Amino acid sequence: MLEISAGGVVYRQNSGKIEIQMIEDRFGKTTLAKGKMEPGETIEETALREIMEETGIRGDIRSPLSVIRYQYEAADRATVQKEVHYYLVEAGEGTLQAQIEEIKGVAWYSPAESWRLQRSGGYDNNDEVLREALRQLGFEPQDGHVVTAGRFPIWTPGQSVAPFIDHTLLKAEARTADIEQLCQEALAYQFYSVCVNGRWVRLSRERLGGTNVKVCAVVGFPLGAAATRAKAFEAAAAVEDGASEIDMVLSIGKLLDRDFDSVQRDISSVVRAVQGGALVKVILETGALTDELKREACRLSEAAGADYVKTSTGFGPGKATEADIRLMRSSVSGHVGVKASGGVRDAATAETMLLAGASRIGTSSGIAIIGGDPAAAGAY
Repeated sequence: MLEISAGGVVYRQNSGKIEIQMIEDRFGKTTLAKGKMEPGETIEETALREIMEETGIRGDIRSPLSVIRYQYEAADRATVQKEVHYYLVEAGEGTLQAQIEEIKGVAWYSPAESWRLQRSGGYDNNDEVLREALRQLGFEPQDGHVVTAGRFPIWTPGQSVAPFIDHTLLKAEARTADIEQLCQEALAYQFYSVCVNGRWVRLSRERLGGTNVKVCAVVGFPLGAAATRAKAFEAAAAVEDGASEIDMVLSIGKLLDRDFDSVQRDISSVVRAVQGGALVKVILETGALTDELKREACRLSEAAGADYVKTSTGFGPGKATEADIRLMRSSVSGHVGVKASGGVRDAATAETMLLAGASRIGTSSGIAIIGGDPAAAGAY
């Protein structure tokens, strides 16, 4: 006999920080919301219904996590094959309230505390479920009940913003002296990288060789409308000249046409062209897109093998917003970073973006952001 259940790891953003919903069941064990599938339901509907019934929270499924299988002996001595489908679920409306007929309590915890509770008082077969959820949210569970940042660093209040900044100069009128100054500033303030047009990659690498400041090159910039083979060639040339990161503009028109296969092939061509020699960030130009297309662009970028999704060129409509960062962060797994760019010109805005889920900031105002000369605030 097969019995199917479903549930999820529910998370929320609270003041810019991720929190995880954990349940105490009637036996005093730490667990996750789940329950049996009812006739006529899909597995996804079961997961969301059980979360709502047990905890009072309505949610939206973001991605599948794991399927746990085991067997037990029912009251009639029949052997039941149990199959539990778990999903990563973002909390929506509702008031957190335990269904006391089923569970003792429910509360929100930090990623570190949720992992500690699971490891010290949870069911062993939920380890892999919570571990994968935390990884998709950008955290990496470790032994000793500690959760540290995963692939991408996480900014915490009080920490310098400088290591998260791509120091940017993309104006057409930039000259040799301007690029040399950009590199000097990046070294002086210890920014993560300089971000330049392809023409200036080799000079930037020469000025920054032997340092920890990286060189990032834009591709298909700023319109995203170049031929796919031209973007691939441009990316490969930039890596050959010394770029270790590529910020490419996706094919915005094709995305608006909903020609998703074409958009994904365009991104994939750049990923393949760099042959693992550089990280690839995909610029969505969020100001030109609906929320639906922003989510789709994130999905396509991850499917194509990109390492980051990025808000804006700074030359198009709109700018980076906290809402877009949250949307993008929830639309990709923890293996993909989020970069905020366009209109980030002061410390408060930069910190808001980082707290919302960005792991990199693209700006020409880096010096002003970290407390240098306010006159250094740029247009990008």
